[in-house]
Amino acid sequence: MKKEVTVLEKGDGKIYVGCDRNQCEGCKGSVFCQRKDTKIEIKDDGSTPVEIGERVVLDLPSGKTVFSVFMSLGFPLLMFPLFYFLGTLLTGSEVKLFFIGIAGVAIGFAISALFFHFRKGEYEPKLIGKS
Repeated sequence: MKKEVTVLEKGDGKIYVGCDRNQCEGCKGSVFCQRKDTKIEIKDDGSTPVEIGERVVLDLPSGKTVFSVFMSLGFPLLMFPLFYFLGTLLTGSEVKLFFIGIAGVAIGFAISALFFHFRKGEYEPKLIGKS
């Protein structure tokens, strides 16, 4: 998916871009997107010189975007039934099973955070040119 954005700030090897909220109308993910009114940080590799206020095009690979949403939200939620089931092997108490399931969700979020900490660059939008 390609997105046209405006350069808001520049410095320290990073470019901060933002988009007009009206551009989100055609996007299928606009309901779940939390970045409608925020700045998006991208690396400035120097391949495309840009100035503040210029319109540029970002590439957001669809497959990687879907996978990052899954790793951020879906994976931790899938850990609840897994840990709940594994907890039944240890105890029969529903209260304990609930808290074991919640611990699974917390572990899922921790795994997700570690995953994105080490592989962050692969799932960031890339600047592909000026519009």
